[in-house]
Amino acid sequence: MLGNLERARASCEADQAKSARDVSRVVCLAVTYDKLRRHADAETVVAKLKTSMGDVEAYQYATIYAQWGNTTKALEWLNTALRLRDSGLEGLKTDPLLDPLRNEPRFQAIERELKFPN
Repeated sequence: MLGNLERARASCEADQAKSARDVSRVVCLAVTYDKLRRHADAETVVAKLKTSMGDVEAYQYATIYAQWGNTTKALEWLNTALRLRDSGLEGLKTDPLLDPLRNEPRFQAIERELKFPN
């Protein structure tokens, strides 16, 4: 989020070696690899997460696709997260990874459905 992509990549890769099942590290790698124009690597880490976790990480997939600029897939995964009552949705209102979606009517509808306090 600070813009030092090589440092972020190194940190994500080092942390992933310590805890390969840590979903936040996978998100970090997927977003960082994509911003470094290593989209094939980004796709690979997401595919591995999907294989091991299935739809359980729907909210996390939404954040990744939002950062990749794939609004359609991001919103599809948010709808899946909503259907599954994914606990990640508690961060929807403030998660900076979802900022690219905030002006989308479908995103706003999901936010209204969650009935966050003002």
